Amino acid sequence: MRVRFAPSPTGNLHIGSVRTALFNWVYAHKIKGKVVLRIEDTDLKRSEPQFETNILEGLKWLGLDMDEGPESPGDTGPYRQSERMETSFYKSYVDQLLTDGKAYYCFETAEELEAEKEAAELSGVAYQYSGKALSLSPEEIKSKLDLGTSYTVRFHIPENQKVTVPDMIRGDVVFDSDLLSDFIIQKSDGSPTYNFAVVVDDITMAISHVIRGEDHLSNTPRQILLYEALNAKVPQFAHLPIILGPDRSKLSKRHGAKSVTEYREEGYLADTLINYLSLLGWAPPEGREILTRTELVDLFDIGRVSKSGAVFDVTKLKWMNGMYIRRLSEEALLEAVTPFISEDLQSKLVKYSDSQRQAMVVAVRDNLELLSDVNAYLEVFSLSFEAYCTKIAALSFSESDIKVQQLAYDAIDSSSDLDSQFVGTLLDDIIEQTGLGKGKVFKPLRLATSGFGSGPALGDYIPILGKDVVLERLRHGLSKGAN
Repeated sequence: MRVRFAPSPTGNLHIGSVRTALFNWVYAHKIKGKVVLRIEDTDLKRSEPQFETNILEGLKWLGLDMDEGPESPGDTGPYRQSERMETSFYKSYVDQLLTDGKAYYCFETAEELEAEKEAAELSGVAYQYSGKALSLSPEEIKSKLDLGTSYTVRFHIPENQKVTVPDMIRGDVVFDSDLLSDFIIQKSDGSPTYNFAVVVDDITMAISHVIRGEDHLSNTPRQILLYEALNAKVPQFAHLPIILGPDRSKLSKRHGAKSVTEYREEGYLADTLINYLSLLGWAPPEGREILTRTELVDLFDIGRVSKSGAVFDVTKLKWMNGMYIRRLSEEALLEAVTPFISEDLQSKLVKYSDSQRQAMVVAVRDNLELLSDVNAYLEVFSLSFEAYCTKIAALSFSESDIKVQQLAYDAIDSSSDLDSQFVGTLLDDIIEQTGLGKGKVFKPLRLATSGFGSGPALGDYIPILGKDVVLERLRHGLSKGAN
């Protein structure tokens, strides 16, 4: 049992490709098979080394390890189509089809073919190649070849045939061969076309299951005819539903269709993307949403993949990322957020000990949706007294606010140990003494001690700020008086 992920290095690894890679990876683990990475770089003009590097790095960051590929070669390489072309790998299969009479030379110029297309367009019919080259005699073909006339090679579509695509998601999808045009399998420069190269690659790599996006479904009948013409076993297919934006149009950059590296740089966790993308087109039993990779493999059933398009929702993705951030251990959380802390903020936090900095990160964890949010929430620990005063200059406090702040000041001033337990008891005592609700107690204390209207829990950040800083801020707040 072998599946493959076959990206083209004409751009960075994007969300749609990752979803395809993920479903192949999960299915391979489910069926105890292998997943092969193949770089489809037959488009030499648009393929770039940096894009291949981006693909490899993205897969590595996501933890989608490949059993075979450019970096882990096996017995079925090479794993770049360009390397296969260098050894005339595909030509032997073209020659086989020519010998069997299932393909033929085509000598029309680009201008002649364009004229055919324009005539079909004017007639209001779908373009199909005229088959003009089929009328050439063997002698005429030899003469043109001897003269060095430029040519392509076309595959001859059998007539009056129903081509059935065995799809594990959609069931059998039937195409009429008479609606398919004889297509080019070898370009004039000798390179293979996409439809031909992928079939030869899948045959020689012993691919048993092809899992890819539904945009490839229209290519599949042509590829099945090639498998049959080459006397090869047809793999099982599964065409994944398209990913849609919230407006149900095709996912684009305006919906959040960014590269994987962009998501990483924004502060998403790899596990978040894996979990979220697994739910685009597939639903686990009992409607569960947060799944470990092991659970994902155990629960995965390709029969539960939907035929309908799956909506990509950035809001839900951020929510899920927050859930995963809160699942990190304290050590893993600190390691994850540290690269996102700005140099300026780090310079302001050096006065704290390592344990205090770790406690800060833990304190703000519940506020984070993205790792990059950490700067905004850690600011509470970095404010100078002058910056704090500027922040609360426009604030006004009521009489009840002042009373709450005074009670807090008196208790903290006489305390010897300002820890989270003390702060919790203090808040309970103020609520009991004043008869005010939590909101009426927590809000004025948060504003007076931090300068912010929201952020980490009072019991988490007050002990880190320390007694002197907290008292200094409370004195300033009290000095403003009630308004």
